Amino acid sequence: MKKLITLLLTSAVLLTTGCASNLMKPAASETIVSSDDKATIVFMRNSFVASAIGVEMFEVVDGKLEFIGSLPTGNKIAHKTSPGKKVYMAYGTAADFMIADVRAGKTYYSIVRPNWGTGGFAPTPIRPTNSEYTMQSEDFAGWVKNTKLVELKKAEAETWFAGKKEEYEKIYAEYWSRFERKTPFEKSQRTLNPQDGV
Repeated sequence: MKKLITLLLTSAVLLTTGCASNLMKPAASETIVSSDDKATIVFMRNSFVASAIGVEMFEVVDGKLEFIGSLPTGNKIAHKTSPGKKVYMAYGTAADFMIADVRAGKTYYSIVRPNWGTGGFAPTPIRPTNSEYTMQSEDFAGWVKNTKLVELKKAEAETWFAGKKEEYEKIYAEYWSRFERKTPFEKSQRTLNPQDGV
């Protein structure tokens, strides 16, 4: 019975989020180029756990969502943003968040991993050193090498998100209130700091 319920839930998720996977295309180049006036955050997804579940990525600006893209397993998105403090949301079967304080001209990395605590996917900072998720690890080298860079089909994405915006903003409001109850230490584990950029 549990297997049947899991199968039905997974099918429901795929029906509701699967169309977003058609909003991405391979990037013209696998090279990630930094920008003098923008920060670049590279969101990678490489886990085969829950790989059938779609994940959508958003930047939260003044409490409103801006759609970054869909992130299937084995792919990455290089998101350009203005420097400063940011909030990012990943949504799979639930929403989860990452805070960022980023600087222009720097490139930052985040691994979007399954989070059994929430049932969603946690965008998690990757730090240069001294972290569970570090750029010095073999895992990081594998994530960079084994993920393909994708980018939005802009016109299709705008149309899709216009029809979904209200739904996702309700999801954001529900899960952000939960995230805000995390301790300062828990939030620090989910924060990209200025010095994490390369």
